[in-house]
Amino acid sequence: MNAGDRDVLLSLLRALQRAERKSKPLIKNPEQLEQETGEDAIDVICMQFLAAGEALKRLDRLKPGFLQNHYPEVDWKGAMGFRDIIAHQYFDLDTEQIILICQDSLPAMISAIEDLLQKI
Repeated sequence: MNAGDRDVLLSLLRALQRAERKSKPLIKNPEQLEQETGEDAIDVICMQFLAAGEALKRLDRLKPGFLQNHYPEVDWKGAMGFRDIIAHQYFDLDTEQIILICQDSLPAMISAIEDLLQKI
């Protein structure tokens, strides 16, 4: 990994961490999804997932299979595909599904990126 790859990883980590911060109140109190502040948080989360998906695709182009080979427990392909769903089917998104992704998948992804950054 070179300095450019590290910059992409740092951008990716910041996006994922922001999505995690914005999702925590919604995970604790899903009723917020019915309010404007909850809708605004979903918008931010989706934008961060969009940015993260772009960073993941960029890394995969530069180093094909690198993340998958080192952290196979994380669904990197699914994360890149989720970016496409957000970009092309935004108005059809299920907010509860987004919260489940934040709750179930985001922590492992953040942990993997943090681990990788410590190693390089």
